[in-house]
Amino acid sequence: ALERLGPLAPIAFVLAEALQVVIVPIPSQPIEIPGGYLFGLVGGTALASLGAVAGSIIAFALGRRFGRRWVERRIAADVRARFDAWMGRGHRAEWTVFWLMLVPAFPRDPLCYLAGLTQLTTMRFALIAVVGRPTGLVPWVAIGSDGIALGVRLQIWVAAAAGAVWLGYVAYGYVRRRLAAPTETNPGPPG
Repeated sequence: ALERLGPLAPIAFVLAEALQVVIVPIPSQPIEIPGGYLFGLVGGTALASLGAVAGSIIAFALGRRFGRRWVERRIAADVRARFDAWMGRGHRAEWTVFWLMLVPAFPRDPLCYLAGLTQLTTMRFALIAVVGRPTGLVPWVAIGSDGIALGVRLQIWVAAAAGAVWLGYVAYGYVRRRLAAPTETNPGPPG
């Protein structure tokens, strides 16, 4: 069907990828594998990532906007319980969402809705999605592009780069907090 769209195929592919994130029961693999076949490993990964990130941000915003009761009607109870146990609060939620985004074949779409119920800011969630989504979907695109070995190598490199970016972010936050915190030798302003 995408092939028949000609020059509109990339746009339709991005929209299909975004829509499958927002409509939770639709798995992404049946979309990403043909994307690899039609657009190649790099092009398919870029287009699938664009759609998946857009859909992730929409799902996050919907979860944030409509709240827990709305999300609970859309996400199965066992899935919610599993995520709630992992998510926790504050920085733990950030780490959990980040690392779960990297796992191929993990149900990342419900995670986006549930992340909207946490204290994560939209900007932090968007950063997590931009870094994490490509890593989780590249193996499926690689199957379609007949580059499975390359896809696995690319996934390892993207995961390592994602980990390095995230560690840099954490280190920056740690240094910033340490510099802002009063010490015994510098107790800060009185009062």
